Amino acid sequence: MGLKKFRDEARDFLVGIGQSKGEISEIVPMLDEEVALLKNSIDSKEKLCHQIYDILFLLFELASIENFDLDLEWEKGKEKKQEKYL
Repeated sequence: MGLKKFRDEARDFLVGIGQSKGEISEIVPMLDEEVALLKNSIDSKEKLCHQIYDILFLLFELASIENFDLDLEWEKGKEKKQEKYL
């Protein structure tokens, strides 16, 4: 399953609850909050997993606002990492 599918699922969920007009300036502070919660959840596998989900959802939400091609970005990033580290 491609990353675009997750981006689209996040968008469809937000449309379904009437919050499809998200602003990047509103989402980034939420990411900060979720990362802080992530840092405080390292002692609980369940909490850690939930925080990762929350962060991923927010990232997919950002990608949906800008209609980013996440599959393309993943491939570009993977190539850069391979060139740098392998």
